[in-house]
Amino acid sequence: MKYILIFFLSLFISSCCKCDDDFLAMCNGLSDLIEYDSETINRKVIVIGVDGIRSDVVQESISPFLFNMSQNENTYFTNSHTVEGNTYSGPNWTSLLTGVHMRKHNVLGNNFNEPNLSEYPPFFYFLEEIEIDINTVSLVNWLPIQTNIISESVDYGPEESLSDFEVYNSCKEILVNNNPVNGDVIFLQFDELDGAGHSYGFSANVKEYRNTLTIIDNYIEDLFSVIQDKRNNGEDWMVFIVSDHGGDGISHSDANNPHVNKTVFYANHPNLKFTDYHTSSMADLFPTIMDFLGVTMEKHRCKIDGVSLLELVLPESNIE
Repeated sequence: MKYILIFFLSLFISSCCKCDDDFLAMCNGLSDLIEYDSETINRKVIVIGVDGIRSDVVQESISPFLFNMSQNENTYFTNSHTVEGNTYSGPNWTSLLTGVHMRKHNVLGNNFNEPNLSEYPPFFYFLEEIEIDINTVSLVNWLPIQTNIISESVDYGPEESLSDFEVYNSCKEILVNNNPVNGDVIFLQFDELDGAGHSYGFSANVKEYRNTLTIIDNYIEDLFSVIQDKRNNGEDWMVFIVSDHGGDGISHSDANNPHVNKTVFYANHPNLKFTDYHTSSMADLFPTIMDFLGVTMEKHRCKIDGVSLLELVLPESNIE
């Protein structure tokens, strides 16, 4: 069944390619330069990924921190949809990190056969290309993110599968003690909620799924508290919380099921108030991070599919 699905996805992608050709040709005529704003490049970013979180389980009784954060006026919170009818982890984490949809990055499943990541690398790649020193970190439970998507694009990224506790604890050690490195742009991925869903069921009514989310909620709350302390000491941090898919029963294979194809997208900054909430694309993370850090790359920005959420802020927002 899996290979039949991938076959039809390949046909769909092929049908889209022709309509992209002229647009990509126009993009290729733009500048290759990667530039940055010296006033904003010293900002900090943390992206917290929670694999397999359903949008409807963000409830006060289960995940009180995530629930309260979703109500905060300085938080952009909305449902995010999986990419192009695909609910595998591989394509969706790839879209989150590269800013493009599946037909461009060509990751159709979790086996990463023939990905097009040389053309559409993760956002870390562009941060490493500029001459200013930005310390980038990746800590993941689901190892294919590190080995197949991020690879050598970060300064520090253990090529081993960490438990969720190890992801949390390693990140806190970096934030508090700069050990083993200082982190300016950090990506985390918790995976045990997805494991609980596959083993017991993706539902707020399932004790194991619910309890796992509560544990992750506690991890995120503690890390956010550290970020708040850093903000109070003058560091300018933006916090994202994202996911790759939801789930129903013990699976996330039904791409037409809203419990599967809808998940969560948070963006938090103390000086931001958002004027509009659209149904976010996985690809929106990339351009939002780049806009926040003041990094511009004319040619590549033309090619990506995401929309910067900083285009949706109210006039009184102040992140200058």
